[in-house]
Amino acid sequence: MTATLTTVTRLVLLLVLLAAVASACADAEPPPLNQDQQHEQQQAVAQPSDPRGDQVGESPSDASQPKQTQTQQRSQQAAPQVAPQPVDVAQEQSDPPEANLAPPFDFAVAESYLEHIAGVLGPRASATDQERIAAEYMAEVFTELGYEVELQEFDFVNAATFTPIPLPDREPAVGFLFPGASRDAASGPVVVIPGVGEPADYAGVNVNGTIVIVRRGVIEFRAKAVHAEAAGAAALIIANETAVQSVGGTFGGDTSTIPVLHVSNADGRALRLLAGTELSIPAAAPASGASQNVIARKPGGECRVVVGGHYDTVPGVSGANDNGSGAALTLALAEIWTRHPAALDICFIGFGAEELGLHGSMHLTALAGWLEPVTAMLNLDAIGDGVRPIQIIASPALRTLTAAVATQQGVDAETGVLPRNLGSDHSPFAQAGVPIVFVFPPGAVLHTPADNLDNVNWPLFRDIGELNHDILACLLERAGADITPSLSCGE
Repeated sequence: MTATLTTVTRLVLLLVLLAAVASACADAEPPPLNQDQQHEQQQAVAQPSDPRGDQVGESPSDASQPKQTQTQQRSQQAAPQVAPQPVDVAQEQSDPPEANLAPPFDFAVAESYLEHIAGVLGPRASATDQERIAAEYMAEVFTELGYEVELQEFDFVNAATFTPIPLPDREPAVGFLFPGASRDAASGPVVVIPGVGEPADYAGVNVNGTIVIVRRGVIEFRAKAVHAEAAGAAALIIANETAVQSVGGTFGGDTSTIPVLHVSNADGRALRLLAGTELSIPAAAPASGASQNVIARKPGGECRVVVGGHYDTVPGVSGANDNGSGAALTLALAEIWTRHPAALDICFIGFGAEELGLHGSMHLTALAGWLEPVTAMLNLDAIGDGVRPIQIIASPALRTLTAAVATQQGVDAETGVLPRNLGSDHSPFAQAGVPIVFVFPPGAVLHTPADNLDNVNWPLFRDIGELNHDILACLLERAGADITPSLSCGE
């Protein structure tokens, strides 16, 4: 039997035919794109459609990154999406560029230089071969750090500050000559007074024409001189009681017609052993000689901020504190700052012959035109020993700056004044009108054999070193250097 197609049957056949045609079209290749269509397609693939970057797409910076694995892609797809945060443009602009940030302070560098200066080079008395060797060492270090170096030589003459006292079978004792006392020669038998030189100590003792030795302490130096002279002594020697007491003092403007000398504890013990024997003290000749400043600056740089300290010592003293510490920190700061752009604005200086009268700094500041670009001088002297609070001497223009740095560091510091019998290399700069900063600890060991590495106060040296480092950054900012200090420099 045959059958005819119904309307429903025809509809079914039509649907099947349409499905077959659609399947064939899906398997066929799309027609080629013209150039404009290709460019539009490439732009759509290369860039997200949303300018905020919310859409999936690969930015140019992502192209150089390694491709993700399928596991990483699935993990990211499963993770919650975080909306992009707005950029704080003002904050970005206020953040200093990394190249301008002040370098960090590294105390180990200063330690290493001090150990070499005091431990290897040893005593560096003014105008001696040992002082010259120390100058050449500093010059070599500066050169290796990339600085241009000048050994600025000078001659000097001044009134004697120290005189040798000949002793049998040992090195001469070193006597500090008090300003205002006689510089004449003296000789006579040694008489040891069992006291500090008060009038009662001379009762019943014939000291006429003798060289008297008394202990330090209780009464002032000038009082000791007055009492010895009144008793008829030909000369007076004042001996320290302890090994760590400094040598040097003042009469406060008074004078004495007899030589008055101050010696260390060790030299005092040696002199007391000569009781009853004849001793001769030579006349104090004016000190003269040749020395040198060591000046380091970057090629093409300018001395807008001077940083330095003297490297010489009194005779026979290794001078770890005075002034190996200052010379070591000068070298350390030169190393720490050498790669910073602000190094172009610094001159690092080792001053010669400071112990005989500030001759190095006086010679430098007297040179015509040398101080014209200098905006500040940071003096580093005797910073390796002493007690707190740290003293800060600063010109009025720099007091707010130094106080701000000390406060932020949290160091125990206060405004200081040097004792009348002490001076340092900042003084000629201040007298020439250059603003100065000098940070120092009181009560330090000075001018005695005890001024050695064993008596360095390392924690104090570290704190003063870091304080000077941050003050330097502020002085450079004040001078207009390319620098962003790590601390606020005050107003």
